[in-house]
Amino acid sequence: MDFDKIFDTYFERVYNKILGMVKNPEDAEDIAQEVFVSVYKNLKKFRNESNIYTWIYRIAINKTYDFFRKNKTTFELNEEILEIEDDTNAHTTMILEERLKKINSREREIVLLKDIYGYKFREISKLKNMNLSTVKSIYYKGIKDMGGTG
Repeated sequence: MDFDKIFDTYFERVYNKILGMVKNPEDAEDIAQEVFVSVYKNLKKFRNESNIYTWIYRIAINKTYDFFRKNKTTFELNEEILEIEDDTNAHTTMILEERLKKINSREREIVLLKDIYGYKFREISKLKNMNLSTVKSIYYKGIKDMGGTG
């Protein structure tokens, strides 16, 4: 795979996703650059088991979380993060946003990583440097507190 082509194809898309989370163009640019440095360094390891954008997007999410962790901040809920499939409606999105506001930021982060971003519990535990059972416990408590059946 040609790195230049990958960069040209995906940089703006990745930058915009990151900007939607960090809300600062300079920070988003820095994080996006880190993402593509990582892509460049690890391109030989990419095994085509998933879509290249999915792989790059995961790197972007990880780099963004690293940024938040380093700066001891959390991301805000916004429509960019909650990007729900087209077959749902605005009412569903509003209900989800309201329910997510009911839970604390730690629970919200775990629920978003699992249910919105599609991470597996094991991946979340590595990403957050937490015990697997702790991640599951936080997730299920968050779902319960949101009014789910968890």
